[in-house]
Amino acid sequence: LLSYTQKIVFLEDGEMAVIEPRGAKFFDFKGKVLEKKVHHLSWSPLMAEKSGFKHFMLKEIFEQPQVVRDTLKGRVSLDSGKICLDEIGVSPEFFKKTERVVIIACGTSYHAGMVGKYLIEAMAQIPVDIEFASEYRYRDFILDKKALVIVISQSGETADSLAALRIIKEKKPLTLSICNAVNSSIARETDGILYTHAGPEIGVAATKTYSAQMVALALLAMHLAQIKGRMDEKASLALIEELGKIPHKMEKILNQA
Repeated sequence: LLSYTQKIVFLEDGEMAVIEPRGAKFFDFKGKVLEKKVHHLSWSPLMAEKSGFKHFMLKEIFEQPQVVRDTLKGRVSLDSGKICLDEIGVSPEFFKKTERVVIIACGTSYHAGMVGKYLIEAMAQIPVDIEFASEYRYRDFILDKKALVIVISQSGETADSLAALRIIKEKKPLTLSICNAVNSSIARETDGILYTHAGPEIGVAATKTYSAQMVALALLAMHLAQIKGRMDEKASLALIEELGKIPHKMEKILNQA
């Protein structure tokens, strides 16, 4: 649909849209007319085309170097060695008090979360649990206000992850999502959001979004470590420099394919 419009309206549970030749009208299930905000997608129609590749998956594999650049863009400082994640909307004061991290995800996002667990524990020295959302939502889990819950979902609409998030919020920990789809349900319902800026992924098997999630988790791990005083400037600069080399290394490998 990107070739026809870049305007989008998000419906909440209990809402519906009536499509007419002149536009759309929005109602709740009782028939009350609703005024909905129109959002504009930053994705271009070209992002949803194969652009000369035989398959979308192949195209998305070759997009990985640029996706990593976009995920790093504006979030690292080579001058100070600082990670700049003010955009996520979580106070550094809360991160200072965080004593435990729980990562919730499904499928490929779960595997990215496994990498994130090791990164956060190694850099920030905070214990991390990683859980399948499809199982966690049915457990009698224990959380408190010093826990940070990270929900990872490319689409931001993964049913089990969304259901788990809604149950988790009843215990009032801070929630942060790592999503690719802007203004998706999970992104809207968490306290903070870290976007991966990978663009639309049409191939069923995750490629570029997985790479972007791991980069986002590396940035988050460094951010936590810096706030807690567990990573000095020298170590930060060295890691930022290595992260910056990843796109070129990816391109070198892909050019040999």
